[in-house]
Amino acid sequence: MQLVAIQMTSGADIEANLAYVASQLALINTQVAPTLILLPENFALFSHRDDYVTHAEPLGEGPVQQQLATWAKQYQCWLVAGSFPILSNIDDRIYTTSLAFDPNGELVQHYNKIHLFDAHVPTVSVATSDSQVTTGSTTQVYKESDSFIAGDRVATFTVGDIKFGMAICYDLRFPELFRVLSVANVDVLLLPAAFTYATGKAHWLPLLQARAIENQCYVLAANQVGDHGHNRHTWGHSVILDPWGDILAQQTSACGISCARLDKHKLVQIRTDIPILQHARFTASLKNKE
Repeated sequence: MQLVAIQMTSGADIEANLAYVASQLALINTQVAPTLILLPENFALFSHRDDYVTHAEPLGEGPVQQQLATWAKQYQCWLVAGSFPILSNIDDRIYTTSLAFDPNGELVQHYNKIHLFDAHVPTVSVATSDSQVTTGSTTQVYKESDSFIAGDRVATFTVGDIKFGMAICYDLRFPELFRVLSVANVDVLLLPAAFTYATGKAHWLPLLQARAIENQCYVLAANQVGDHGHNRHTWGHSVILDPWGDILAQQTSACGISCARLDKHKLVQIRTDIPILQHARFTASLKNKE
């Protein structure tokens, strides 16, 4: 199976963001079947609260979701669309939702982000190149809970004999979520993200490798990258990891595509050699959470 992560610098222009996705999908060899493509968090809209509320769609409806369904069917791929604002039953409050489409263009699963990013993050200053991006002494305040409602369930789906578990960005810092997915027999952990430059530089790869190693899963992580305006900078470094924590493919500080093959034999062998879940003493309470 082929795993693909698309790295983007999304902004407030939905049409421009979707045009970039279209340009990248056209470059991927989807003749390798099955192929699963992951877009980053906020792939279609990286903006402010009012924009998210204005453009939020009902689950399973709306022009952005229709475009995703069309692409999945056109390229005969599994397309997991990082996150997009989805309406709730509470006025002016929305979910940030990851959407999984199958090659028939059907929405087969969705995941509402459970852990909302309410944090103070060091700002960065940018000169003319990535090497001149530096962390500042001031902080940027993020408070997703002002706009979004936290999800309350884990989400998985299966492609052939491979089971995928869904998460979004800040979820990465909560290993208990990933252990619930592991106990549910997930083989690949999906992590679309808009990890900030400061936190990404310090924590992105170590956390992803920890989730891969401790759960003996592949990790497919698609991040935003670069300057999104209003002093918001993301780290990039989208990556595909195997269950040993080794990097199979990585996109660093530019937009683009990372691809790697999933080796089911390697997955089974690692789990056989070191049977972590059989040895775990605290997993009984995690069963049946799915």
